[in-house]
Amino acid sequence: PPAGFDYATVGAGEGHPIFTGYAAHWNKNTNFAHWFDAEAFGVGFLNLFPRPEKFLYNGGGYQTLNFIPSMATMLMGVMTGEMLRRGDFSSGRKLRTMVLAGLFCLSLGMALDGTIWPYADFQWTVCPIVKKIWTPTWAIFSTGWTLLTLSLFYWLIDTKGWKAWAFPFVVVGMNSIVMYCMAGMIKGWISQSLRTHLGQKIFEVPAAPIVESAARLFVMWLICLWLYRQKIFVRI
Repeated sequence: PPAGFDYATVGAGEGHPIFTGYAAHWNKNTNFAHWFDAEAFGVGFLNLFPRPEKFLYNGGGYQTLNFIPSMATMLMGVMTGEMLRRGDFSSGRKLRTMVLAGLFCLSLGMALDGTIWPYADFQWTVCPIVKKIWTPTWAIFSTGWTLLTLSLFYWLIDTKGWKAWAFPFVVVGMNSIVMYCMAGMIKGWISQSLRTHLGQKIFEVPAAPIVESAARLFVMWLICLWLYRQKIFVRI
């Protein structure tokens, strides 16, 4: 955007970091993906479809083209899963591969973002870490954390054989698609139902956001538990 651009006109500005220099290519709702949705083809990709009013911007900063870098994240998961299924790799080699790959991705993501040297006299960014538009740096950085977390679970469950404690995760994992859909579609209804049946005061404590999220998660887990016991598993 030109100098003096009012970011509030696209739902950004106050409360949102505004990058400068080359990193400005990834600012909220002033990036290439936003241009594609709002201005490409003379009208914007999302305005090619029937809609009650013209699309101007997404309040959350999400864009249609997010699917391209997010596919890289999914492919990382596929590659990791294929590696774990290999019979010619020992458990030790699988664990080392995930740990080293996780550390590499984490370091590379931070380096590309520029945060690996937060106290340096100079600051530079090749590509900032922005989750909502799933920047390439975010895909790499998040893969690092995911691989390290998976390494921990793999070591505890598959290597050490400590499995009983993981049952709550198994319940969710067997119906992860259901859990994902519930989190996006009915969490508001669950919160309202909890207030109706348990009263408002329980959600007025200092840690109210944590209490509400934990209670909501527990309800969704109970639904997955029922599905698990009924042997109902939703898969693609």
